[in-house]
Amino acid sequence: MRYTEVDFTVDPVEPWRDLLMVELMQLGYDSFEETAHGLKAFTATAVFDRSAVDRMKILRDPHVAMTYRVNEVPDINWNARWESEFQPVEVEGKVRVRAEFHPAIGTFPHEIIITPRMAFGTGHHATTRMMVKAMLELDLRNVPVCDLGCGTAVLAILAERLGASHVIAIDNDAAAVGNALENVAINGCQRVAVEKGGTDIGSRGPFGVILANIERNTLVRAMPEMARALAVGGKLLLSGFVKEDEGLMRNAAMASGLTHARTLEEGEWALSEWEKTGTSSNS
Repeated sequence: MRYTEVDFTVDPVEPWRDLLMVELMQLGYDSFEETAHGLKAFTATAVFDRSAVDRMKILRDPHVAMTYRVNEVPDINWNARWESEFQPVEVEGKVRVRAEFHPAIGTFPHEIIITPRMAFGTGHHATTRMMVKAMLELDLRNVPVCDLGCGTAVLAILAERLGASHVIAIDNDAAAVGNALENVAINGCQRVAVEKGGTDIGSRGPFGVILANIERNTLVRAMPEMARALAVGGKLLLSGFVKEDEGLMRNAAMASGLTHARTLEEGEWALSEWEKTGTSSNS
């Protein structure tokens, strides 16, 4: 499979690079590389639509100057580049995400090994780091967990390490599912099941914790399903959206009968934690 690289020059870079990434995610891009001058975004050449890029609202915003160029890259170079450039990610001194070729460091309670294939899900992005931080503060012992939009399955693997009774890791992308299966096997997971599927998990619960690091529109659409799948007293961690969309996320979660617990922020990105505090029309 061939991939198309869209290389954006963004001036000023902050906060516009993050906002650009959000709009690209809404177009289906899910792999990114931050650069000194802006952002590189990747999608399969077969589905690349230049006109959709040209119609993006952010390109017309008077507060930022943005240009782009398009390059086609073969799949083999895509994977080789991520693997060669991937650096270990450390979160809170407790979780270290590394590739097999990186040496182990015994000072981290949780060391997760992945074969890097995509930018998202490796721990490098703010949304993944916030999810890890939030998970470290939850008691996952003997709790059933769903990792929705699992990507590389970093969060699913960590959930097992934190004591989850079982984890269902779901992604709608076949390549992500393949990579997740590979990473689950590398880490010797015994309680993680990886599946290809969508957000229709309402009948799959009850889960004590649902992890959803997905783009904004999908989170909003899936909110009723996630609320139905959540056990009473269960926690829902949402990320993949920017701070300016917190109100949108709050409205969707409250409409589904959930109660706000806390919010984390890193740069332009946000995470919100919700709880199902009692029975409702969604249960």
